[in-house]
Amino acid sequence: MQNQSNTYKKIDNFFFDPTKVLGKGAFGSVFKAYDESRNNLEVACKMIPAAKLLESEEQYNLFMREVEVLRQIKGKHIVQLIDVKRTPNNLYIFIDYCDGGDLEKQLKNKKEFTEEEACVIVKQIAAAFVTLDEIKIYNNKGHQVTIMHRDIKPANILFHKGQVKIADFGFAKLVDEVDKNVKKAHTLLGTPLYMAPQILNDENYSAKCDVWSTGVLFYQLIFGKLPWNGFSVPNLYQNIKSQPLKFPKPISSETKDLLEKMLRIKDEDRISWKEVYEHEALKKIKIPGEETPKTNNYNIQHQNLQNNMYQQQFIGNNQQNFQNNNYQQQQFNGNQQYGYNYQMPVNYTNNNQNSGPKGNYSY
Repeated sequence: MQNQSNTYKKIDNFFFDPTKVLGKGAFGSVFKAYDESRNNLEVACKMIPAAKLLESEEQYNLFMREVEVLRQIKGKHIVQLIDVKRTPNNLYIFIDYCDGGDLEKQLKNKKEFTEEEACVIVKQIAAAFVTLDEIKIYNNKGHQVTIMHRDIKPANILFHKGQVKIADFGFAKLVDEVDKNVKKAHTLLGTPLYMAPQILNDENYSAKCDVWSTGVLFYQLIFGKLPWNGFSVPNLYQNIKSQPLKFPKPISSETKDLLEKMLRIKDEDRISWKEVYEHEALKKIKIPGEETPKTNNYNIQHQNLQNNMYQQQFIGNNQQNFQNNNYQQQQFNGNQQYGYNYQMPVNYTNNNQNSGPKGNYSY
């Protein structure tokens, strides 16, 4: 882009047209933006009114969780956080722009995919989680953690230049590495039709909840419908427990086996992400542009936990406000200048894992 029209809004080195909305989430709107510092690179911008973010501790924690997670993860198949900025009235999250839309829209247009197409998508999702397992991420206690996304569904699977990217870590949970395969009590979050049965029934669950959700998505891609439905969460759970997994059309024995293993009802019987990625059904599937899932050697060292000193007042002030039920917008306004850039602390971990409004990029 050579020229910016009068409608463009400039935030430091970024600019966007506020009249052209890519989508809307519960927090705010999403716009296509450009980064002047990188030759007008296309990016996506989430604009969030500060007043809305401070309406409740729940909303604030959900926002902070997504930023916290995005700041610590890197991967070819993960939507990357580029920058976070604020003005007196708004907060802005700049993330990767995905030019191919989301899987939900593709499903509406295409209804079902070939077995191979579905395998290509699932292998890339598995590659993303294998990468996440290899990244060293630490919480504020210095414990290495793993990430549960908890809301894998078609709308959160984006495409850019033909490759899959997982979006929206707003419901993600950081779990101690030693507990990643241990079933523990967590909060009911995500989209019911894709939820693992343990979540639906308010039971303990592990990081394998995302394997189940991807299995449901996998099934939907191949057969054009969900493996189970229900008119309510309890009814959906009962259907999963009582109705055996059915295959409406012939598929390869390898793909059938993978689906059955991803959709095993008992958490402990379900396969891991590494087993998904290495399964026979996906072994011969080539991911466009890569051979094996690789991390970017992005290791969050324990000393990085020290990097929050200059950010601590921002977090501390707002947490104190929430504790006092005093959500004043002035904490965001203050004396900050237009386009002021700040970074969220690597080690901020919220203790409130309740569900809340969801800001989504795909939309």
